[in-house]
Amino acid sequence: MAYARVLAAALLSYAALGAVLRALPGHLNDLGAGPLAIGIAVGAPAITGLIARPGGGRLADRVGPRAVLPAGAAIMAVGVVPALQDGVAAQLGSRLLVGVGEGLMMSAAVLWLLRLAGPERRGRALGHIGLANYGGLTAGPLLADALNGFESVLLLAAVLPLAAIAALPTTAPPGTRDEGGAGLLRATLRPGIGLMLVNVGYAAMLAFGGAVAAFAITVIAARTLGAGVPDRFGARATLAVAAPTAAAGLILMAGGLTVPGVVLLGGGQALAVPALGLIALTNVPPAQHGAAAGMFFAWFDAGVGLGGPAAGFLAHLGGPSGALIGAAAAVAATGFMAGLSTIRPDAGPLVN
Repeated sequence: MAYARVLAAALLSYAALGAVLRALPGHLNDLGAGPLAIGIAVGAPAITGLIARPGGGRLADRVGPRAVLPAGAAIMAVGVVPALQDGVAAQLGSRLLVGVGEGLMMSAAVLWLLRLAGPERRGRALGHIGLANYGGLTAGPLLADALNGFESVLLLAAVLPLAAIAALPTTAPPGTRDEGGAGLLRATLRPGIGLMLVNVGYAAMLAFGGAVAAFAITVIAARTLGAGVPDRFGARATLAVAAPTAAAGLILMAGGLTVPGVVLLGGGQALAVPALGLIALTNVPPAQHGAAAGMFFAWFDAGVGLGGPAAGFLAHLGGPSGALIGAAAAVAATGFMAGLSTIRPDAGPLVN
């Protein structure tokens, strides 16, 4: 029950983020903002989220996720207040503040789920946080479409994180006083680069592939039905199948087979991300899992942020098909990057 409540809190928080992301471009357009300003405002939460994740995870390690997750959700709720003012600067400031809250919330939620899942189900926990992410970002826009006016969407975006706080269990695993962590960057660097490369494919799909709804449905289904695959078969074995599957999906999309390609991309990415996360956690003691997970998932934002411009550059050189094929090469390289990771001899079955 506690596990489901933490997952529900993350889902509600991401639904709040998704609702505003749906309504924001139209509102900014009404304010006279140009495409560049709209793009910056939409991507702003990823910028501050990337910065906040590692620190939020380290803080959750030390004081416990029960303190950090509500703080992050509260910042997300308060962060919508500046957006009540007209003006592009107010909207941008709001999105930046919400990103800080999302980074704290997500890092604490991952740690909480990892602690509740235990060593044998860490891959499941890493997959489920992505399920909350995609589920919330899918449900949020649907809720926004059912409302009238931008202010109503902002009210929803304030209420949902508060509901997330109310949904949380009253107790959580305690924090630790481990002051180590000098090796966290090295432990998470190569799997993190792999995560970034995977998300180049996601960014290319958003820009040139279409069928975003099919992608979200596939990811949600794969994370629901196959969340335990990396735990059962090992992270490396899972990645050896998942990365080529996602790359093949991009190649199909480049050939005009959009829906089958998106399904393969979504299924491959749904399993590749938790597999990479397991590899990142393998060399890190449990007392530092929050910091490691936060540092690892910061590469997700880096992949989305860099993947869009990279896909655009590839499209400039070879058209949309060239962008999708180039992204397929990046995704295929994911397995190679993870394979370079140094694994402790006693790491066990997590990295078969």
